[in-house]
Amino acid sequence: MPMPRFLFAALAVSLVALSGCTGLTPDMMNLESMSCEDRLSYVDAVVDDKAVQNASASPVVGYPFLRANRNSVLMARQLDADGDGQVDRADQWDALISQMRGLDRAARQSEIANLPAASGISYEAAENCANAMAASLTPDQYQTLLPAVFVPDDYLDFQRIAGLYPLTAFPAYFGYEGWKQENFASFAANDDDLIHSGAWREYTLASSEPGRFDVADIAQDAFGQWRPTDRELENMARAYAPVFRVRTGSDSDKVGRPNLLARDALAMIDTDDPTVYYRLSHTYFAGRWRPQIVYEIWFPERPATSSFDILAGHLDALIWRVTLDKDGTPLIADTIHGCGCYHMFFPSNGLQRISAPEDHDIRETAEMPAGYLTSSMLSRPVLWIDKTSHYLLTVTGAATDQSMADIARQTAVLRPAQELGHLPLQNGQGTASLFDEAGFVPGTERLESLILWPMGVDKPGAMRQWGHHATAFVGRRHFDEATLMDRYFRPVD
Repeated sequence: MPMPRFLFAALAVSLVALSGCTGLTPDMMNLESMSCEDRLSYVDAVVDDKAVQNASASPVVGYPFLRANRNSVLMARQLDADGDGQVDRADQWDALISQMRGLDRAARQSEIANLPAASGISYEAAENCANAMAASLTPDQYQTLLPAVFVPDDYLDFQRIAGLYPLTAFPAYFGYEGWKQENFASFAANDDDLIHSGAWREYTLASSEPGRFDVADIAQDAFGQWRPTDRELENMARAYAPVFRVRTGSDSDKVGRPNLLARDALAMIDTDDPTVYYRLSHTYFAGRWRPQIVYEIWFPERPATSSFDILAGHLDALIWRVTLDKDGTPLIADTIHGCGCYHMFFPSNGLQRISAPEDHDIRETAEMPAGYLTSSMLSRPVLWIDKTSHYLLTVTGAATDQSMADIARQTAVLRPAQELGHLPLQNGQGTASLFDEAGFVPGTERLESLILWPMGVDKPGAMRQWGHHATAFVGRRHFDEATLMDRYFRPVD
C-alpha cells in the first residue's frame, strides 16, 4: 500500500536532516521508484532543508507543481465570471494552470540549481513529474483549487497593532509629504539646468539597434495575456528600454551586475559590467490584461550622508515599468526603488486620473510628479537619476539636447531578471540566489526600520525580490497588484 503523503513528507524531512551526518544520497532512497507526488515532496523537503527556497511566487497548498502570484489570484476568480461556481471556459482553465505551472517551473529551476551538487536531484525529472500532475487537473476540480490560489500580502498586521498604527501613521504621513515637497520640484526643472548641475554617466543598451517585434506575431493565452518567446521578449525589452542617466558623485552611483563570491557571502555589484535586468508582467486594466515590461538596475550602495543616515545601506536598485496597450503603445509607466519605496506614476496623455479613496485621507496615493507624458516619450525615455539617493529627478524624451553636457556614455548588457535567482558563485562552487528564502537581499537592511516598523512593512528599506514590494507605508499597496492601474486611472473617452 502506498505510503500516506503526510507520513512520506515527514520521513523525507527526517532523512534530509540525517543526510548531513550519514552521507545519505537520493540514489540510496531510490527516487526513481517514488510516485511523482512523493518525488516532488522529497525535492521540496531538500530545498527547505538547504534554505534555497525561491520566494518569487507562493506555493499552492495541495498542489506542489503549481505556484501563484497576485495575477493568478485574479485569473482564478475570472474563471467563474457568472458566479455559478463552475469554470466558464475550459481554455481559460488551461491558461491558468499553465501560468501557475510556469511560476513553479521558474522558481524550481533556481532552487534545484542552487542545491549542492551532492543532492543528486534532477530538475528534468522533477519537471516531468510536475507537468504530468498538472495535466491531470480538470475544470471540475475548480472549487477545490480556488481557495488554495492565495498570495499573502507583505504587511505584518501584528506590527501595526503593536505599533499603534492609527496614531504612528500620522508622523509617517507628514514625513512623506515633506519628501515630496523636497524632491518633486526637480520634475519641473529646466533640462539645461539639470544637465549642468553635475557630472553625468549615461547607460544605454549595448546594441544601438532597437528591438524589433510584431505585436500580431506574439501569442496570447485565453485571458489575452501575451506569451512571447524568449527572443520576442528580449526584443520587446529592447524596444522600450529607457536610457539611465545618473548624476555621479562616487563609485556608489555606478550601475553594475550583482555577484556572489560564495554561498552566504554578501552580494557585491560589479560596476565594470553594467547590466539592465528585465521581466514580463501583466496588469488587468480597463477590462483587459495588459503586458508590462519591467526593468531594474543595481548600485553598490546608498552611501551615508551623515553619521546617522537611516536611509543609507548596502546595495540600491531602481525599477522602471512600462504598461502597454494591445497594439504595443505605452499607456503608463511607474517606478519604485528596490525596497518598494518612492512609488511614482507617469501616465500617458491617453489616460485620465480618477478619484481614489486614498485621495481623501492620509494614505499614500498615486503621485504624478511629471503630469501626463506622451506615449512616444514613454517608448524610449531618458531617466535622470540623482547621485547618492538614486532618486528619479525627471523623465525626458530621447531627443534632449546633449551638446554641452558633461556625460560619460557607457553601454549596458540586457539580461533576464530570472538570472538573479541563480547567480554563478565566483568561487566556482555552483550558484546561489541574490535573495534569501524570505525574498530579501541579505545585508541590505536600513536603520529606518527602527522608526517605520509600526507601518507593518517587514524590513523597511531593504532590497527585496519581485512579488514582495509593498509600496505604501501609510495604507496598503503592492507594486504587483493585478488591478493597481484600475485603482487610479482610466482611458480618456
